[in-house]
Amino acid sequence: MQYPAVTSWQWQANTFAVLANYPQAKPWIMTHFIPLQLTLNLNEGSSYVDFYRTPTFEFCPWLLRQHLSRQLVRNFNKDICTFLMDCIDMNNYIYLLLDHAQFLDIETFFSHDSFIFGYDEEKDIFHIADFTFEGGKYSFNEITFEQMRRAYEGIDDDGDWLYAWKGGLSLLQFNERAAYDFNLNYVIEHLKDYLNGENPADKYRELGYITNPCVCGIRVYDELILDITRIRSGQIEEDNRPFQVIYDHKILMLERIDFMNQTGVLRGSNQLRVRYQTIADDALLARNLIIKYSLTKNEDNLKTVEVLIRRIQACEREAIELMIYNLSLVSNITPMGVEEEV
Repeated sequence: MQYPAVTSWQWQANTFAVLANYPQAKPWIMTHFIPLQLTLNLNEGSSYVDFYRTPTFEFCPWLLRQHLSRQLVRNFNKDICTFLMDCIDMNNYIYLLLDHAQFLDIETFFSHDSFIFGYDEEKDIFHIADFTFEGGKYSFNEITFEQMRRAYEGIDDDGDWLYAWKGGLSLLQFNERAAYDFNLNYVIEHLKDYLNGENPADKYRELGYITNPCVCGIRVYDELILDITRIRSGQIEEDNRPFQVIYDHKILMLERIDFMNQTGVLRGSNQLRVRYQTIADDALLARNLIIKYSLTKNEDNLKTVEVLIRRIQACEREAIELMIYNLSLVSNITPMGVEEEV
């Protein structure tokens, strides 16, 4: 495990923490994680912003995924800790749901998805990656074998909401036999969709989990601006997570610009990188000001966040227009395909 560049949500952080160890997986990462989507009415009182969620564990060529139901795990007639250690010995990571009240300083039941990536039998501990140990920050931690037993058994079959209530656990291995070339035309297609606010799910419906109404791409910023108004009026509470996703998206775009420059498919990369660094700096400031507002309730912070989001939207529109044009000079695709006003 390496500490990941993207840490917005558990599924992303786990994927990046594993794949960061393998340079050969870089072309697949750089081809994906371009679209953004804001799902409407998913969480009451907060907008849910995420990268477009193709089922990463299932469709990433570099990950071999095996999914087991809790009933099947029980039928192995093994202590859960012994089962997990055997899986790790066979080069598996384990993604599962646990009751975190069994190892955090809280008294009430709290189920959360977790990622197990190792163990130390002499110390009787598992190594676990999660967001719940350090105030919402993705971190690597340890829990004892006994805590693991109680945390796993604390989730019953009816309460296992993992994988849209399918439940169970996933075993993940790195697939050394995979191969994937950077797909420039696919990147250009997604950049155009992002610029036009089109929903990737309309093209890849069979791959997506989410069917809730959502807005995508550049239009996500319009909804975030509306959220600022709702926070100011007391309709919803502030939430820094959507702004963390925006910042992570810009960090990944900077990495993508460097990658495309190194592979010779992007002209004018220096200018684009300067533009996107400014966008990333604004996104980080917006996230930090939302956190600051949660502590001070100073509405001047909200006003500044709204200004930053509007500036990010305008600057990113220009940057993506330029990126599409420069990429099209190298690809077999003409710069057409963006809406008329662009």
